[in-house]
Amino acid sequence: MAETVSTRLSAMQMLSYYYERRAQSEIGSGARFLLKTAVFGTSSLVTENSSGTYDIAAIPTDFELSDMTTQFATSDLTLSYAEGTITIRVELNSSQLDANTSYPFNTMVICDSEGVACAVLCIQEDQLYQGKGFVSTLKLKTGGAS
Repeated sequence: MAETVSTRLSAMQMLSYYYERRAQSEIGSGARFLLKTAVFGTSSLVTENSSGTYDIAAIPTDFELSDMTTQFATSDLTLSYAEGTITIRVELNSSQLDANTSYPFNTMVICDSEGVACAVLCIQEDQLYQGKGFVSTLKLKTGGAS
């Protein structure tokens, strides 16, 4: 049976830190900037409304890992680049989750090699557990000369 869901099923935000670190890396300031991992968990950005569906708030550009209410798994990113687009593939290896345990999930944070949040993806509330996978493919347009 079909279920009515929110009109906003997901939201993604690149964070200010991403643009700052990318610019610093381009001029040789600080360590080389590299997107590295995804952290799975929950945040207060996703809330259940009176109709039983979920609302996703605007994601602040200064979001940090400490803003997550739970963190239960980390996965390495698979990155590629073609024609002005960075593709970020994230796959949760559910075998790293405890057996017979269901984890509420609504927020995934992309971090750099220093473990600092660079991007946030919020989705409608879900449950993840051993045997239930989660794969996300994110496309990041890099711009270019016109």
